[in-house]
Amino acid sequence: DLTKGNTKCMIEVGGETLISRLLRQLDSLQLSRIVLVVGYKSNELKKHLSSLVIRTPVEFVENTVYDKTNNIYSLYLAKKYLTEEDTLLFESDLIMEDVVIEKLLHHPYPDLALVDKYESWMDGTVVTLDKDNKIVDFLSKDKFRYSDISRYYKTVNIYKFSRDFATTHYVPFLEAY
Repeated sequence: DLTKGNTKCMIEVGGETLISRLLRQLDSLQLSRIVLVVGYKSNELKKHLSSLVIRTPVEFVENTVYDKTNNIYSLYLAKKYLTEEDTLLFESDLIMEDVVIEKLLHHPYPDLALVDKYESWMDGTVVTLDKDNKIVDFLSKDKFRYSDISRYYKTVNIYKFSRDFATTHYVPFLEAY
């Protein structure tokens, strides 16, 4: 019922919408810009965001076929931004502590995907890691085995991509998509 006729990022928690909280957190980091891919209810979202006091420039990318595509396509639409500078990537309906963003931003690894230990109630992208915590495999539904869940991790839709990675790996992948 919370998202009926509304976008998930416009849900209020503690008197603040999820997107307002995330933008406030990002604004405190003195980033060069914030890029939002918008689709469903984009006019209402933009109107809401125009009422916020955000010093960081906000740019919008429109996904006009949001009802026929997924978040990978939305990312594809923003691909030019990925190749211009390093990128922090968040889904807009997440709640996290400031320290998570700060650790991600200042971590010495240039490319990161935050994951959490897999629990049976989780759905979405599941990965396996090696002993150095590097992603070894993305598990499709046909490769998923409940007997192996102790080795599985769930992506939490928080990423850091270097410009180099986006140029040499990620954008070519998106082009193939």
